Amino acid sequence: MKHMVKAIAISALTLSFNTFAQSATEALSMTVVKETLSKHQIQQTLDTWKADALTHIEARVQAISDRAPIEARRDMAKRQIEDEYNQAAKQLGL
Repeated sequence: MKHMVKAIAISALTLSFNTFAQSATEALSMTVVKETLSKHQIQQTLDTWKADALTHIEARVQAISDRAPIEARRDMAKRQIEDEYNQAAKQLGL
């Protein structure tokens, strides 16, 4: 159980990693996640993160410039979440 909690915490942190500027620590974290969790567990964690991010999308919408219409900001926030999800899935070998 302790390993699962640690792995989930590490997975959550990796979701915001920049693919082009990974530090040694970030690369190590990805390796730990890949070695600690099964692909199914990683997928489940990513899906949970995505669902939670979509549930709290209004916070992201408010952070985007209010010059854009609200629907455009919602679409942009959804695309950002989808991009982060896809990036993390790719980095984690899914």
